[in-house]
Amino acid sequence: MTFEYVLLLVLATLWGASYSLIKVGVETIPPVTLIAARTLIAAAFLLAIVRWRGLSFRVMGSHGGASSSRPA
Repeated sequence: MTFEYVLLLVLATLWGASYSLIKVGVETIPPVTLIAARTLIAAAFLLAIVRWRGLSFRVMGSHGGASSSRPA
């Protein structure tokens, strides 16, 4: 149970620190650039996790979406 509390503390720290870092970032970097950088960093992080777990992205059919797999 202690491990869960540690994870909760880490989550709260990271979540709370992001507001402070955004405040500092917006003062020095244009907002659109900051948003784009945060999105790219998050995408790279998630892609690394997907690759580390040995998963891959499914390629959808020519129409894409879940509805293309159902019969008409």
